[in-house]
Amino acid sequence: MAAKTKGLRSLIRLAEADLDDKRRVLVEIEQQEATLQARAVALEAEKEQEQRHARELEVGAFAYAGYARGVIERRERLAAQIAGMQPQLEEARQAVAEAFQTLKRYETALAARIKADKDATERKDQQNMDEISLNAHRRRQMAEAAPAATSSVSRQSRA
Repeated sequence: MAAKTKGLRSLIRLAEADLDDKRRVLVEIEQQEATLQARAVALEAEKEQEQRHARELEVGAFAYAGYARGVIERRERLAAQIAGMQPQLEEARQAVAEAFQTLKRYETALAARIKADKDATERKDQQNMDEISLNAHRRRQMAEAAPAATSSVSRQSRA
C-alpha cells in the first residue's frame, strides 16, 4: 500500500512547497502595497501638520503653496504605484488559488487511493473468513455424516 501512495505523497510535498512559495510572493507584494499605503497616510498627516504651521506663521502661508504642489505630486505617484501593484496582487492571488487547488486534488486522490486499498484489504479479509467458515462447515458436515455412514455399514454387516 505504501508503494502505491509514495508517488502521490511526493507530489503532495512538491505541491505544498509550491503553494508556500506562492504564498510568500503574495505576502511580499501585500507588504509592499501596505508600505505604500502607510506612506500615503503619513504624507496626509505631514500635510495636515504643515497646514497648521502655515496658519500659525505668516511666512508659512507663502511657503505652503510650493509644499502643497509637492505633496500633490507625491500623492499621485504613490497612488499610481499602488494602482500598478493591483495586477501583480491579482496574479499572485490567482497563483496561490491554483496551487491550492492542485494540492487539494492530490490530497483527494491520495485519500481515494488509501480508501480503495483499505476496501480491497477488507474484501480480501472477508473472503478469507468466508472460506474458513465454509471449510469448517464442510468438516462438520463430513464429521456428522461419517458416524451415520459407519452405523449404516455396521447394520448392513449384521444383516
